Amino acid sequence: MAVRAVIFDFDGVIAERGFRAALRALAARCDLDYRSLPALAMQALIDSGYLTGRGSEQDWWQHMQAGLGPLGNCERFRADLLDASVVRPWQLALAGRLASAGYRTAVLSDHTDWLDQIETDQPFGHAFGRVFNSYYLGASKRESAAFVAVADTLGVAPEQALFIDDNPDNVARAMALGMTGIVYCERETFLRDMTAALGGVLVGD
Repeated sequence: MAVRAVIFDFDGVIAERGFRAALRALAARCDLDYRSLPALAMQALIDSGYLTGRGSEQDWWQHMQAGLGPLGNCERFRADLLDASVVRPWQLALAGRLASAGYRTAVLSDHTDWLDQIETDQPFGHAFGRVFNSYYLGASKRESAAFVAVADTLGVAPEQALFIDDNPDNVARAMALGMTGIVYCERETFLRDMTAALGGVLVGD
């Protein structure tokens, strides 16, 4: 089935990796081994309920400190994340070209209410038909329900959707439902993969 909808991840695709950058800064401040932090922090987001809107930022921070010891206040982490989450203008332009070509576009992000502040500081949502955030969706990309909900809302079958994420596990889950998947690594390869996935349509750079 031809692709009718293109779904983008936010952190690491539409924008620079703000979450990981903030974790690197945290590791440097608190003399922690960064290598274990991304998995630990994501698990704390899940366990605290913050990822899917069932818990608060403070709940997440308490889970983090339970595993790592005192980390100072969360405001510093949040500020680092917001500063590092730099939206890529070329991705917004690409979304606009896709919409003009008749594709439905959306964002599907495992984020929290931090994404609301990013939208205020660096508006990006206007470039996409819909923005789905796990914090409000009530399901994360670790659950097939998140992908199904997005496809249903966009009015397409999973086989008609293209999903882009920098996390290969998320892409694998989308593909298991029948979606076409692209693992984002860097701009040039991504644009080549996108053009191929859309059947040779030139999406520009």
